[in-house]
Amino acid sequence: MATNNVFRSVLVAAGLVLMAACASQPVSSPATAAAPTPLLEKKFERAVVHYQKYQHEGQVVYCKKEKRFMSNIPEMQCLSESQLRAEIESYERWRNPVARPLMPGAGQTGVIG
Repeated sequence: MATNNVFRSVLVAAGLVLMAACASQPVSSPATAAAPTPLLEKKFERAVVHYQKYQHEGQVVYCKKEKRFMSNIPEMQCLSESQLRAEIESYERWRNPVARPLMPGAGQTGVIG
């Protein structure tokens, strides 16, 4: 139960970081945007199953109810399609140990002091 709450709070924190990063980057045109890879597209389709699809101000929004950390009251978490895709891509990058950056001093040489 505790690991489930920790995982949810990590996902919420990652979403907030992604939203802040998206707000600071310029909007790219559809011609310059990179096409999603087939594997990420498949993972997006699997993730969308857990969300309800809504239209909000002419934009597609995916929402699901989640319980907040240390609370029994579920709240609606809504993400746009681009935010959900970015969250899935970020999660896959985090999961892949090859692509994850190593922290200094975390190698097999021991602690540098």
